[in-house]
Amino acid sequence: MRETQSAEIPSPTPSNSSARLLNLQVLRALAASSVVVAHALHETETLAVATGRAAVDGSAWNLGFGVDIFFVLSGFIMTHTAASDFGKGGAPLRFFLRRCARVVPLYWLLTSTLLLGALVAPSLLSVPIGSAPHVLASYLFIPSGRGVDEIRPVLALGWTLNYEMLFYVFFALALLLPIRLGIVWLSVLMIGMALVGNLVDLSHVQIAFWTSPIILEFLFGVYVALIFRSGVRIGAAPALGLMAIGLLGFVRISMPWNDAALPQFLRSGLPAALFVLAAAIGPVLPRNKIVLWGVALGDASYSLYLAHPFILRPMRAIWVKVIGGALPLGLFVFFASLVAALFALALFRGIEKPITSRVQRLVVGSSGSRRVPGGSLPATDS
Repeated sequence: MRETQSAEIPSPTPSNSSARLLNLQVLRALAASSVVVAHALHETETLAVATGRAAVDGSAWNLGFGVDIFFVLSGFIMTHTAASDFGKGGAPLRFFLRRCARVVPLYWLLTSTLLLGALVAPSLLSVPIGSAPHVLASYLFIPSGRGVDEIRPVLALGWTLNYEMLFYVFFALALLLPIRLGIVWLSVLMIGMALVGNLVDLSHVQIAFWTSPIILEFLFGVYVALIFRSGVRIGAAPALGLMAIGLLGFVRISMPWNDAALPQFLRSGLPAALFVLAAAIGPVLPRNKIVLWGVALGDASYSLYLAHPFILRPMRAIWVKVIGGALPLGLFVFFASLVAALFALALFRGIEKPITSRVQRLVVGSSGSRRVPGGSLPATDS
């Protein structure tokens, strides 16, 4: 059985696989950084009012594209790391426990920190925390309304984790089957849900959220992983070509290739899939200082993604009191993003990594915890 599955889905050699996954770490750093910059740009709108300086106009850039890259990366890494587990007894539970051990600790810690901050200094929050059921739903990764027409948890960025956990449940169920049949089942299920979400007007909050066609971005990552594992590789020129097309995801383009004309999974998801594909099957990046810093930030990308709002808001207050209108707000974007990155590196090394390791040992034991190059947003390493 195991030999047959290996023959059906070839596996790259460990050294080749590990080296190429470093490319994905740099891509993950880029994705997380784009989200940070997007939120720093948003902060300049408030700073503009307080300082009299012009806000930095980022309207031409789709910097939220980083989330699309993360969703594709998640589908890729789950498939790549769990390919040998399909059809094995106990694999679904082991997989899901590993994912919970990876995702939950830091998210719960930062959510609790935000709740504590709301009690101590509620004026710092731009949106009220919400009711007790909303708080509970946030901890349990259940979509819940926050304000008018907004489905966000207490820690607002956790909305992506609500999709991640849904994908983990589906993927765990797919592990009950041999890999080819499992991938087919996963594809039919997710495409069917996306069709329901696109064709039917749903009033139920959770069902409407979970059937968004954006879930297909995970499926893109699954198929990119299958291409990678088949042994397909390309040279520098084709890889750069794919990335050039993928860059379309970072910019806002007029009709017909814009957000109004196309759903997000096509407008941003397909370019994100091309980015991940180019990083996976293209040449391995040289191990110079810039790349190694990118790899380090990629390791800390989950911390960077979840924790950067805890840096940007205080940085905004400090900027108003210390700098005021003396410097252009573009410098705020640079320095705030830099401080957020440094904080994320420290948070990853000092808190995220050790606490995740302890929880993994507790939940799945040392034999069930595997380390693959890559941390995550939302947690894409195994």
